Amino acid sequence: MNARSEPAALGAMSTSSVAARMAELLAVTYADCEDGRGVGHRAGSHGIAIAGGEDHGAKGTSSVSFDTDRTGDGQTSCAPLCECSIAADVQVSRMLGRLGTISHHPTGSEVGAFVDSVPKKDRSGLARHLMIHSRVVCADPEPRCASCPLISFCETGRSRVMSQEGSATTVDLFGGAGALGLGFSWAGFTIVAAVEIDRDAAQTYRLNHPGVPVLEASVEDVTAERLQAWLPAVAAPSAVIAGPPCQGYSAAGSRDADDRRNLLFRHVGRLARRLGARSVVIENVPGLRRVNGVAYTDKITASLRRCGYRTWKQPIALRASDFGVPQNRQRLFFVGVKAGIELPEPPVPTHAPHGTDVVGPSLWRTPSLAERLEDLPPLASGEGAERLRLPDGRVVLNSQAMAHSPRVVAKINAIPAGGGPISYRRLESDVARTLVAGHRALPVHPDQNRTITVREAARIQGFPDDYFFCGPRSVQPLQVANAVPPALSKALARQLLKSLEAV
Repeated sequence: MNARSEPAALGAMSTSSVAARMAELLAVTYADCEDGRGVGHRAGSHGIAIAGGEDHGAKGTSSVSFDTDRTGDGQTSCAPLCECSIAADVQVSRMLGRLGTISHHPTGSEVGAFVDSVPKKDRSGLARHLMIHSRVVCADPEPRCASCPLISFCETGRSRVMSQEGSATTVDLFGGAGALGLGFSWAGFTIVAAVEIDRDAAQTYRLNHPGVPVLEASVEDVTAERLQAWLPAVAAPSAVIAGPPCQGYSAAGSRDADDRRNLLFRHVGRLARRLGARSVVIENVPGLRRVNGVAYTDKITASLRRCGYRTWKQPIALRASDFGVPQNRQRLFFVGVKAGIELPEPPVPTHAPHGTDVVGPSLWRTPSLAERLEDLPPLASGEGAERLRLPDGRVVLNSQAMAHSPRVVAKINAIPAGGGPISYRRLESDVARTLVAGHRALPVHPDQNRTITVREAARIQGFPDDYFFCGPRSVQPLQVANAVPPALSKALARQLLKSLEAV
């Protein structure tokens, strides 16, 4: 996604913007190396698996050397190297040439200018991480593009994305932080592209779905032709999935029937039809059934049918607690399929909600909210960190508690379970209501006098613990609260996959 390779109408980025996003992604990807740990050669959830190693003092250096598998365990350790600078590093030059951010045969001055295009505080880190990445992932001759968080910015990587013939592929529109796509990937779909306009959410998607190109643009501005020009492999996907903005429908929002965001669903069917998608899925809040007299369920269903998709008469509602998530959150799912494909059967609950007296032989018990949070560290207001290392060696991500004034702490202390205003509602210990990020703050912890951390909210939503949310702490709550619990999208995706594979 740079000025040279991305269609201008989709919002090309400057070199400095690309460098800034790369610096952020690489810093999180190689955070354990900064802690003095070795970088593994295996793909993990962030594209890199981290393993313990000696502290060689890499932090704070502007260049790094690499000892190949000194211990025989497939690890690469980092050490300072004073002989070589970033501008003279051949591997970094080759990698940036592949990305297309500079010429394909860059000079040392071009490499240095690329690093210098980010704020001064980020330059040494970017230089170190470019050196690591050029050896661990973007290696010569076989770069591991399928596990690279930088593929959105890479001409070479996008051209190497395979069409995945024989597998179920999906394009994720209004991708957000990637929760809907995560459920589909758990069910067996391969995400070949995502579109998300918000920078921080797009970064979260890139980091946690390495190898998936994420186009940072408005879906309104995207056409199938331009998307395919940016990523030629996007053709006839098995499904186009989307979670359009819900603020205009939500009970916690304005519920304005004239809110322009209420009509963004029209672009989902448009793109699905032009891409030749075999099916389409739209997810949203139950509040869209009727907004000040306007029945948006009918509008969305009619839109999908006009685009050539057969649909259910009405969307189905799935409740999170029926699928192992300790929330009473419900989400509506619209499904459309091309002629010749059977509409999927609605998912059957896999769990009995917490507190249910009778649990069938085929059902698991949904854990209580307290059980989901019990092994996370107790924190006072303002305590914690984005990478909180515990005494037992565990690292808890996105675990910075919001700082409250003494007055606010006293106010929170008086809130009973289930009580309080929407911005400071205290969670109950059994099952949560739908999480709402009021004033960018999450609900109050069941028994601690503070709002919950982003990690605690992610636990309640059903995200895995290694799912890292990017951007400032002030924007992370919205990424989590706006997400569909991945277990719900997985349940729907499994049913859809059965229909697609039956043809």
